[in-house]
Amino acid sequence: MRLWSLTPARQNLLLTLLALRLCLVELVAVPVAVLCLHPACGLMLLLTLLLIPLRWQLLHEAAHGHLLPSARHNRLTGRLMGITLGLPFDVWRQAHQLHHRYSRSRWHQVEVYDPTRERYWMRQLLLILRMCGGAYLLAWCGSLLLLFVPGSARWPFLCRHFALWPRLHVRMQRCGRLSTARTDAALALLLPLLSLLVYGQHDWMLWLALLLRALLISLTDHVCFAAQALGCPRRAANLFLPRWLGYGLLNSHLRGVHQRWPHLPWQALPQQFASTSEGWDGDYLERLWGEQWQLQARDHLPVIPL
Repeated sequence: MRLWSLTPARQNLLLTLLALRLCLVELVAVPVAVLCLHPACGLMLLLTLLLIPLRWQLLHEAAHGHLLPSARHNRLTGRLMGITLGLPFDVWRQAHQLHHRYSRSRWHQVEVYDPTRERYWMRQLLLILRMCGGAYLLAWCGSLLLLFVPGSARWPFLCRHFALWPRLHVRMQRCGRLSTARTDAALALLLPLLSLLVYGQHDWMLWLALLLRALLISLTDHVCFAAQALGCPRRAANLFLPRWLGYGLLNSHLRGVHQRWPHLPWQALPQQFASTSEGWDGDYLERLWGEQWQLQARDHLPVIPL
């Protein structure tokens, strides 16, 4: 039976099982094969890397409660996905909710800079570093600081450069999930470390895979928000992708639809996009490698009132 002929819940379940299997391949099967058979077996890591965006979007669906019908099973699956991707689910969920509330506002403007206050070359360098894996590494380091160094919520440097940092700290304190988030963070650290012992002298393979994971997640996380109008958190682009490739990314190229109707699961986004009679805002692959790498002056972008 074809995947797209199944119910949405079964589709998500099969994709989740595939994602968890890929994690086992990355951490267990590949190092064992490299150790017992041949170092060329490390090429299997390429398969796990190609599907990193799919695994990232499954985590996103779990954060919105869309992955599985049962709230308990959805949360458990989200925690598992977060552990395999190195990010505690509860921290990422709270951060993503802040993203939906403050995206494109003055508190969250990734590629936007103020020519009167900032140096162009410095902001351009920071943007390039962010796209080359920095976004994921910041989320990873921020999760560890938030969970294990509570006093970091008052550090002037973080509060000055990451305006939503104190708000995220408050949300984590109020959600009552600190203990489980710390457990998830510990497991997310422990599993790759144990795997490195199995890789032995070929541990560089896993290090390279982890760096490429950070690169792929950072590249695809902001592409639909680059160069969009400021002021309205519901504003994002709907970028063209072939249907089969969009399906592989769980329709994350329809981010404009998702921002306006976040209660819809990924399977419903194409139909909602068709019903709006809106056109494409550009090509996903062109935006991925082009426009999102360019700084945008704040006074050159339109502003949408709330």
